[in-house]
Amino acid sequence: MKTGSNRLKLAILISGGGTNLQAIIDRIDAGKLDAEIALVVSNNQDAYGLVRAQKHGISTAVVDYRKYGKKLLPEIDKSRLPSQFAEVIERQRIFQGLPAEEIWDRLARLVLAEQEVIELLDPLTPELICLAGFMRLISPYFIEQYNKEDRYGIMNIHPALLPAFPGSDGYGDTFAYGCRFGGITVHFVDEGEDTGPIIAQATYPIWPDDILDQVKKRGLKLEYALYSKCIQWMAQGDLLVEKSKDGRSSVRIQDPKYPQFIEELTKQAFTR
Repeated sequence: MKTGSNRLKLAILISGGGTNLQAIIDRIDAGKLDAEIALVVSNNQDAYGLVRAQKHGISTAVVDYRKYGKKLLPEIDKSRLPSQFAEVIERQRIFQGLPAEEIWDRLARLVLAEQEVIELLDPLTPELICLAGFMRLISPYFIEQYNKEDRYGIMNIHPALLPAFPGSDGYGDTFAYGCRFGGITVHFVDEGEDTGPIIAQATYPIWPDDILDQVKKRGLKLEYALYSKCIQWMAQGDLLVEKSKDGRSSVRIQDPKYPQFIEELTKQAFTR
């Protein structure tokens, strides 16, 4: 999965403090990540991640998804929806078990917000969209702008070992279930919720006397290292996407140092 430039051009979407964003910035500044951040976009104007980006001279923007909620936008102007919206509804897998009218309404509001994000990103032609604590669902409309037939263009970090514990509280769900090991997953994004092809995973122990905050702290250290490394592998052209006979995609990491990196990362996680 090679790119057309020496430095991978990123756009990063955030919602909160932006600690994964900071980890990416730090590794770029240290010369350990061959990438540049063209824009940081948040759905939350108070996200501290915006401040982090601005401190490093990185452009930022805010798209307030809330203005498309029913309280501020009771009726949706159908003319503002993309021409392929019917196809978007057919492809969506993020709203399951809801009445058709509710799915239409929720997806329409999401797409209206995403159109604003796309308008910001398109002039910059980013090669990879990184979701870094972006607490909004992604519709097929947004995905089709950046995922092409031979290339995934959106990457995400999830705080659990997928396919276990998808959703917004991976750490909490892992801990509450009583797992003895937790982990984090970096994956490409597809039309489902946390269902895209897994790039890499890392694990950490959950000790009997742990509390949730300790578990999160242990996992975040893995997040910062693994997410940046996956971006670097993409910049190097070391991520090969393969399709099985049933059409399912998988990712092969071609960096010969991959096993060594995972082994060292795991050893660090198990050090008390």
